[in-house]
Amino acid sequence: MDSRDQTMKRFHYCWLLLGLLSAQGVVAQETLIEDFEGGNYQGWTVEGNAFGSSPASGKIGAQQAVVGFQGGGLVNTFLAGDSSVGSLTSSEFPISEKYLAFLIGGGKHPGETGIELYVAGELVRSATGRDDERLEWGSWDVSEFLGKAGFVRIIDRHQGGFGHINIDQIVLVSRARGVKDIGRLSDYRKTKEYYRERYRPQYHFTPEINWMNDPNGMVFFGGEYHLFYQHNPHGNEWGHMTWGHTVSSDMVHWKHLPLAIHEAYGVMIFSGSAVVDWRNTSGFGLGSEPPLIAIYTGHGHGKQTQDIAYSNDRGRTWTKYAGNPVIDLEEKDFRDPKVMWHEASNQWIMVVSMANELYVQFYGSSDLKSWQLLSQFGPAGATGKPNWECPDLFELPIEGEAGESRWVLEVDMGNKSIAGGSGGEYFIGEFDGREFRAEHPLDEVRWVDYGRDFYAPVSWSDIPKSDGRRLWLAWMNNWETALVPTHPWRSAMSLPRSVALRRTPDGLRMVQRPVKELKSLRGDRVALNQRSLVSSSLPLAEFGISGNQVEIIADFELKDASEFGLRVSLGGGEETVIGYDAGTETMFVDRTRSGEVDFHPAFAGRHSGPLPAVEGRVRFHVYVDTSSVEVFGNDGYTVITDRIFPDPSSQGIELYSKGGATVLRSLKFWRLNSVWHKAAIGE
Repeated sequence: MDSRDQTMKRFHYCWLLLGLLSAQGVVAQETLIEDFEGGNYQGWTVEGNAFGSSPASGKIGAQQAVVGFQGGGLVNTFLAGDSSVGSLTSSEFPISEKYLAFLIGGGKHPGETGIELYVAGELVRSATGRDDERLEWGSWDVSEFLGKAGFVRIIDRHQGGFGHINIDQIVLVSRARGVKDIGRLSDYRKTKEYYRERYRPQYHFTPEINWMNDPNGMVFFGGEYHLFYQHNPHGNEWGHMTWGHTVSSDMVHWKHLPLAIHEAYGVMIFSGSAVVDWRNTSGFGLGSEPPLIAIYTGHGHGKQTQDIAYSNDRGRTWTKYAGNPVIDLEEKDFRDPKVMWHEASNQWIMVVSMANELYVQFYGSSDLKSWQLLSQFGPAGATGKPNWECPDLFELPIEGEAGESRWVLEVDMGNKSIAGGSGGEYFIGEFDGREFRAEHPLDEVRWVDYGRDFYAPVSWSDIPKSDGRRLWLAWMNNWETALVPTHPWRSAMSLPRSVALRRTPDGLRMVQRPVKELKSLRGDRVALNQRSLVSSSLPLAEFGISGNQVEIIADFELKDASEFGLRVSLGGGEETVIGYDAGTETMFVDRTRSGEVDFHPAFAGRHSGPLPAVEGRVRFHVYVDTSSVEVFGNDGYTVITDRIFPDPSSQGIELYSKGGATVLRSLKFWRLNSVWHKAAIGE
């Protein structure tokens, strides 16, 4: 029996099984065409060198992680890198359901990478990838071909970037699979799903639709906190970098504005900063109001340059400077300028990253257009990191020491951070308008956040002196696991935080606190008084404590328990554990069983950071949103930020103690209102 006969025998068996199920009153959900689990391409015709002799088991070689396929096998044409080409053609099969569905990822090259359906020898349907290694469901309506025979062909004819395709789980189904097309943004805003989708944060900033990454251009002007961000207007994955734009009067409630600075002529708008040019040093200002100046990296045509744009209408519209770029070193990885006015040296200062060389440069300017190199800093800090990017530089006060301050330089890495994947580190020292000098050994590592999802934090410029805070937020995601299972948007920003320096037995340490403006979201307070737990758990629903948009402040007194803490987003076998390990004096978040974790092999895990007890006590200040948890230990001494994707019904909260006794001194709880809808969450 040849391979085509064996394949048809397989389909005949499927039809027999469907008949038996129907006779027993069971409705069949799908007819499998191919799942690529057989260890070979039996029944398929292979041409070219892209497919090999058998299905792949995941990523190949230096390829990024391939996720979203089912079982142990899939088609992955990265066999010889993006240079390999070929096709894989199935045997004919009867079209027995209204839809043909498949998991697809890889290159977005219509007609060159993808999957095709042929009926009566004619091409009738086709689909391509999304320049994304994550496989997601796609479907074709094939109802017009019911009762006919067809075959599928998987193609890879493209050589170059993302010149490969990933396919798995080809099935005939009665209902379409895949993400819903939301149509026009203006129509989507009128739907009941708007900002109510599964996993949509309710008090964190997210874009209405499509991909977002690093915060950019954060500046305060005219009573508004401006937040620009890396955004793809054309899709829900990275690409076409353009500055999205939103404003807020309190860093909590946000108003979406039109796109600010657009990709054009092959140059994407990478990360950067914005300042108020109070003295109109640039000459771009009109009338009595100072202009806003955006300083960003132009990425395209094989290099990265530093460019500027200006606005004379409170950031609503922007004009790119005709003399761009303002710095061009003919470098491929030279990016992410953060600019500030340095009063002592009477000049603008830019810190910018030579990303792959692992150092940052400092430039000075009198007008934001002409820049002179002043110095550089690095390599320093964590070892093994592949790059260094998104720097920030600012002066911070020391708590409890009037008039005392230090300068902080924060820089981020795309991989190899404390919790794995991307993250940030910081250095404490002095800046004299020319050089930054760390006051500690350069091989000492100070982590900004001990979770996996706090990257590229940027501080707001031009905060009024009457406020006096240094305020920032970060991209709440991780480059390694960035393709989180959300639609029609992807990624979120962290809560805004104020930062300061605190003197500890181990020296100065940067601390972070949630901004006071978040208190405006609180509903009624629920309080628990002192109680003991001895190797047990205490569900809190009977006290009115549950939910997935909540704030909790819990004070614990250490006794002889080895571990204690809180379990949140609890239900149906799901839990996110916020705990304290007394033996190692560490706070941790364990999201191993937090819900949907299988979209990437690195997502599940436990992330911990140091938290010495203070007079025998520890405090957790916890914010849980629909798909995130942020924990501030001991008034911001250590912070852990993690994304989670629990079922919406997993709203339980409980206390626990292991290996002995723990005393809960007090607990305060609030449900938090949505910033996108008027009704309180849970009402």
